[in-house]
Amino acid sequence: MEELVQLVDVLKTGYNKESLFKKGRKESKEYRFIHLIANGVHASDAALAQELYNTSPDDFRYKMLKHRVKSKLYDLLLLYEYEDTETNLVYRKEQFCQQVLLKANVLFRNHKFILAAELANKVIAVSDEYSFTNQKVLAYEIILAALSFTGKQKAYERHLELYNDFLNKKLAEREAQSIYQSVRVSVFKSVKSRKNIVASLNTKVEAVKKLWERAGTYEAFNSYYKLSMLYFELIGDFDRILQLTFDSEKLIAEGAVNQHRFDSLYNKFILVYAHLRLKKYTAGLRYAKEFVKFFDEKSINWFSFQENFFLLATHSKNYDLAEVTLHQVFSNSLMDKLSVAAKERWRIYQAYYVMLNQSNAASSNLINPFLLSLPEYSKDKQGFNVAILILQFVYYLQKRDTEALLYRIESLKKYILTHLKDTFSLRSKIFLKLLILIVTEDYDVESCRKKGHKLYQKLIETPIPGDAYAEIEIVPYEHLWEHILDTLQTHYK
Repeated sequence: MEELVQLVDVLKTGYNKESLFKKGRKESKEYRFIHLIANGVHASDAALAQELYNTSPDDFRYKMLKHRVKSKLYDLLLLYEYEDTETNLVYRKEQFCQQVLLKANVLFRNHKFILAAELANKVIAVSDEYSFTNQKVLAYEIILAALSFTGKQKAYERHLELYNDFLNKKLAEREAQSIYQSVRVSVFKSVKSRKNIVASLNTKVEAVKKLWERAGTYEAFNSYYKLSMLYFELIGDFDRILQLTFDSEKLIAEGAVNQHRFDSLYNKFILVYAHLRLKKYTAGLRYAKEFVKFFDEKSINWFSFQENFFLLATHSKNYDLAEVTLHQVFSNSLMDKLSVAAKERWRIYQAYYVMLNQSNAASSNLINPFLLSLPEYSKDKQGFNVAILILQFVYYLQKRDTEALLYRIESLKKYILTHLKDTFSLRSKIFLKLLILIVTEDYDVESCRKKGHKLYQKLIETPIPGDAYAEIEIVPYEHLWEHILDTLQTHYK
């Protein structure tokens, strides 16, 4: 069933999505079957079989219907049309090349060699404009095969020379892609594999760079760009990430990299993110304000970009801007369509804003109650576990619920021992120890300030690790410690 759900999800996004539901057949079983899946009414074989035939999924009629629908959905993929937008332009051009190659192949098989070669030449023209390597190779192969039947030896030899030269570039491109893909699959396997591969990554980046210079194709550059970005992020070198984004924009301007293919939005996103990680908040906010117009408010990318905006605001203590960002995000109708993880992140961001800016408000309004019911150490919150723990601790601190805080310090100690063993968790470990100190010093602000001084200095001196390992600091721990001391001063005199 999952296969059919995925097929329908894809076809629903097409420009010609109406082909899913042909008019005049609303009473047919096929129409009803697809309609029920598309609307998410039934997501299981048992439910669909019951709805359509009042029977079980083992019924022969249901099995045959499912088979017919599956075949139809796969056939409709051949008619899929991308929305006519700037974002989809490359996909549309790539699809055009593939369709023309299919036509050229049919002509060649029917011995219409000149027509086949003419169509293949159209593919080469588009491939040159958009740096489509695979399509260009296939087009040359059709032309060479066609010319071999025409007796045009000079034309054949000229195209053969071009083909061989380009094929060497294709081989270099493929090698660059293979290196990047092998690294990526290892990195995303587990945190342990990430650590093991970092040591050899610099050599691999240099190797891919040479392959890109040899190939000169977009895909070779893209492998170098993505591998470099991955490596710099793993080692926490955000200066080099920032430089890579600037260098890439320069290459685009110079025409050295295909402007149609390059993901300029992603580059802008990373440029702003690098400013955040480098604590260049003023410049980061300036770029964020300049780039936000390029992100469609009805796209998932817009929400991701707004996360950078919000974090830049909180890290620079610009809480008015943080409030505006939250309002824009929660007012966006697409919010409901975000993934569960993305929606939870925004709820956590919102709770941090409330925590920092309503210290004098009624305790019941200090934090979103939803957060208190979140699983404390759930795997799907990786990167936000400490953020949630801190939120819960400050919530009880502002409520003056000392009994709950006493219970929480045992949880914090257990969490430190179990989850914060590595060096990349050092900042989180130090900060949680500061929270424990608050309870052990009986909420005495001067005692906490004095006895926490060494830990606080260590926190300042400890750099934020690479993004692959780091817990998210929604607000810098240094700022949070100041806020907590202010809370103690106000509520625990």
